[in-house]
Amino acid sequence: MEVRVRIPTPLKKLAGEQDVIKAQGRTVGEVLQWLTETYPGLKERLRDEQGEVRRFINIYVNDEDIRFNQNLETPVKEGDQISIIPAIAGGSSLRRRLTLTFPPQLIKEPVIYNIGHQFKLVTNIRSANVSENVGWVTLEIDGEETEYSKALNYLNEIGVTVEPVERNIIE
Repeated sequence: MEVRVRIPTPLKKLAGEQDVIKAQGRTVGEVLQWLTETYPGLKERLRDEQGEVRRFINIYVNDEDIRFNQNLETPVKEGDQISIIPAIAGGSSLRRRLTLTFPPQLIKEPVIYNIGHQFKLVTNIRSANVSENVGWVTLEIDGEETEYSKALNYLNEIGVTVEPVERNIIE
């Protein structure tokens, strides 16, 4: 399956000076594998020693951040566009705003406590609504990118729906 991969300016030299590359694959991981086999210099810039996307590289399929989907297992279809975007700001900490929606069986579980302690993140509840059948919480989460990614995986595994907050929250 052919998709277009947008190459950022800092990596163009390693990709034959191309802005857009037509690549093959059914998932983001397969496309990155094809890309790094075709342009070997990209591998160390895009993936870490464990084969994961480097923490300061953001990857989008069309307009969706793969971290809010299935990470490297995010499926792609003919004609999709993958954008590789290096983080602009330096530093190792980031702040994200998310809305978490809990299924009934998790409403009484200490999920927010767990992500704060298990993944060394600082959580700040900005708004919430909880009933007997469903609950949602909008959080600000501060911490290192790797811990944030691990927390997103944990939330997905236990069945919490995670959505990025696009609108501003009054500070």
